[in-house]
Amino acid sequence: MSENSFFILGSSSGLPQAERATAGYLLKTGDSLSLIDCGGGVTASFLKRGLNPLDVDRIFISHTHSDHVCELTLFLQLIYLRGREKPIDLYLPKEFVEPFKQYMRAVYLIVEKLPYEIRFHPMTDGFIYESDLFRLRAIGNKHLHGFKEYIERLNLPNKMQCHSFKIRVGEKVLFYSADLASFDDVKEYLDGCDIVLLESTHIDMDEFFEFTQTIKVEQYIITHLGTKEEIASISQQAKKAGVNNLIIAIDGMELQL
Repeated sequence: MSENSFFILGSSSGLPQAERATAGYLLKTGDSLSLIDCGGGVTASFLKRGLNPLDVDRIFISHTHSDHVCELTLFLQLIYLRGREKPIDLYLPKEFVEPFKQYMRAVYLIVEKLPYEIRFHPMTDGFIYESDLFRLRAIGNKHLHGFKEYIERLNLPNKMQCHSFKIRVGEKVLFYSADLASFDDVKEYLDGCDIVLLESTHIDMDEFFEFTQTIKVEQYIITHLGTKEEIASISQQAKKAGVNNLIIAIDGMELQL
């Protein structure tokens, strides 16, 4: 891996696939690693690439759908079994912090037993992480708002928090859409980005391809992918629209920053 890079660990949609892990990405800034989402198969994908889990200093979770978060406790268990002692920072949607702490106890990953500290950081729309290595802004989207009727009727505590992430590393800007309600959720944030990592499951791809003609982006990466037929259709649409700066995500792909 290069000095600064973005690594795709899982590119499947919410429908698990044998050949792809679900959502998981890795930001490398110098010697530090930041895990972004941790869905099914992501832990194995991480290890297949020969990466050291003890180099992960922080984890960001965009939202709590299983295909983005189901292996988070497994990854925390991995670093425990590898002998981690230094703290790890865990950035979660605010609504998920307390339920996740309870879930950890339910699966016997008891924080008082761990030899390392988990530092919990609640995220809401507009949250900013900033260090000498990179800057990340959490941008709320409406992906989970379709659950509003059930949340109100059942009096659930859910806050429907889902975030896209805009990340600046040096002079490079990467935008990770995470899951969306529609393409309108992210339109205003894409112009001028070096890399746009865009999910394909919940957006109108024709609208997206038309919009690409109005802004400047160096590279589009399409992720959160479905069947081979769906992937082929996206590639054909891109060709028809004359969009030549688009590639399809593959597990194991490294993007240099």
